Amino acid sequence: FLGVKPLIEKLERRNAKEANLPDESFLEPSDSESDEDDERFSSDSIRRRVDEFDRKCKRQSELLRSFAEAETLDDAHKIMTKIDKFEQRHLSLPLEYRVIGDMMNRLKDSTGKERFILLQKLNRAVRLMECKEAYDPSNPANFGLIQHQQVDSPDDVIDNAGFDKEKQMIQGESLDDEDEEFNEDKEKDDMLIEKLNAIEKKIEEKLADLDHTFGKKGRVLEEEIKDLVEERNSLTDKKRRPMYRKGFDVKVIDVNRTCKVTKGGQIAKYTALLATGNYHGVVGFAKAKGPTAKIAIQRAYEKCFQNLHYMERYEEHTIAHAIQAKYEKTKIYLWPGQMRSGMCAAGRTVETVMYLAGFSNVKSKIIGSRSPLNVIKALFIALNAIETPKDVEQKFGRTVVESYLL
Repeated sequence: FLGVKPLIEKLERRNAKEANLPDESFLEPSDSESDEDDERFSSDSIRRRVDEFDRKCKRQSELLRSFAEAETLDDAHKIMTKIDKFEQRHLSLPLEYRVIGDMMNRLKDSTGKERFILLQKLNRAVRLMECKEAYDPSNPANFGLIQHQQVDSPDDVIDNAGFDKEKQMIQGESLDDEDEEFNEDKEKDDMLIEKLNAIEKKIEEKLADLDHTFGKKGRVLEEEIKDLVEERNSLTDKKRRPMYRKGFDVKVIDVNRTCKVTKGGQIAKYTALLATGNYHGVVGFAKAKGPTAKIAIQRAYEKCFQNLHYMERYEEHTIAHAIQAKYEKTKIYLWPGQMRSGMCAAGRTVETVMYLAGFSNVKSKIIGSRSPLNVIKALFIALNAIETPKDVEQKFGRTVVESYLL
């Protein structure tokens, strides 16, 4: 009665049609030269993941069997608690699917206006989940390795090294000691954290000694500290695996060079601003600094995919209504355009970001500062403030139609 049968039949027909296609049709272009160097796609890693999943299923079946054979209510309650913790940790269902299930249960008893609003929410939630699954960061098929030279790693890798314990405290008590640990990489991570902590302690001790040491001994201590820092950076570089997402395109918006004059000479720094998008509503940007332009662009490239936004497109080509936004001294105006009217953008920055987001018919105007970073931030504020017809329907509980139908 939900009216999803036609959608199911459509998906079955599409799957049957795709089953007859050769495997080459599913290959997507990648920035990396090959996937042979990636350990995740090797036969051993795939077999390891399959064995890990089999062990999880066997453990769950054992817990369910022991729950069915429990003699007292107390034993059944303990086993049920253990099952809940196990499924929450290893076989957890995404929160979005739980929300969709709750809305479907509410839809059975709803009528009138409440039923209409629930249908709209369900439709939007399903579309959002399809978009998330297409670019799911936990799916290895959506990722590849960035081919580049190793550079100094950011300090937040070390600062967040103990995040697993904080996450465990937030989620609650862990499973009993008798439960298996299915993550084989945890031991390697623990060893790496121990090495990093030991190196950090040595660096702190030598820095404390350096305050009271002068002459040749002081220079020797400085060299030892440099060696320890290089060792620490090499360890974090091995752990860090910068990724990109397939289907996304990255454009360089601006590269700025600054120079600091010191007694020893001039120190140059570069700032890179990049934007990324998949031409289907998902867009993001990032800014990074580095001693050279190449390193700055590389760092911004890695940060781009940590700042993604989904922009709703009206009729898949423009915005729903006119909007204006302001960021510091920059004010931007956006107007929707007719089909095939083209992009009348107020500069290369706005045009690049709008094309990456999938907008093809939008007019824009900028008043005030035209700094690329300010323009991008004002543009994102404006795009996030746009209300689609579905948002208006949910806000007022009324059906939105075209004005010529009134």
